[in-house]
Amino acid sequence: MKPNESISKGSETYGEKELISTIDRLVSKVGAPGMTSETLRSLDQFHAGGAEAVTRVQDTLALSTWDAVLDVGSGFGGPARQIAVSSGCRVVGVDITPAYVDVAIELTQRCGLSDRVRFVLADIAEFEPGVRFDAGFTMHVQMNVEAKRSWFGDIARRLKPGARFAVWEVCRRSDAELSWPLPWSMDGSDSHVVTPGELSDAICGAGFEMTEWVDETQWVNTWFESTDAAGPAADPTLPMILDDGFTRVLNFAGALSDGTLEVWRGAFVRSSPESAMPLS
Repeated sequence: MKPNESISKGSETYGEKELISTIDRLVSKVGAPGMTSETLRSLDQFHAGGAEAVTRVQDTLALSTWDAVLDVGSGFGGPARQIAVSSGCRVVGVDITPAYVDVAIELTQRCGLSDRVRFVLADIAEFEPGVRFDAGFTMHVQMNVEAKRSWFGDIARRLKPGARFAVWEVCRRSDAELSWPLPWSMDGSDSHVVTPGELSDAICGAGFEMTEWVDETQWVNTWFESTDAAGPAADPTLPMILDDGFTRVLNFAGALSDGTLEVWRGAFVRSSPESAMPLS
């Protein structure tokens, strides 16, 4: 399937090998009796804030057990599984990285959640055009998206009018040079980080009405400090899975600490099609 030209994902950035065997090895280090969504929470959350960040996003979605939820850029599937377990709803994850989708499917099967969570290798622009969801979210995805308004418009068209939509995304506050590699880019060639204002404008211009827009950077910095996520730890963590993972996370934590980068949480409602602005 041909990826949307608005999305740039460098092959080296998302090119980890033997992911399942690495996860198996790391899970076994802590003596977990079996693989569950809980035992995976230090490994399958590809975003700052880990499982706690998912909870903050989920709280804005006000989910019920009969809701169908869309996770765009679902990665290893941690947020989708966590939300399905905690809310009882059904979640569909969409991602354009084949290895990540394979891992998400395998881990979901092992956790016994395949009846409630499924993952699809697809570009959101081409994904199941006749399906509409009650809610949707993205977590640390749009940094690789250049044509953001068009991309969020593709998401909007997969949501019902009035559907809730939430984001947990990285923005840049200044034009200061970033230190590479970072979690979403090895050298910056596939990075498209914008200011909070530019990001919120792109989302609203794509057919959403904003209900909340919150700078979560201070909370994320505290999370990094309290969990030792910015450096080597005794327990298995996501940086141990990624290529050059600790350097990428250390650079990210440093940029958040010095104010070059920020993490923003947004809550939105899908506008009616008639009120949505045309996409440029």
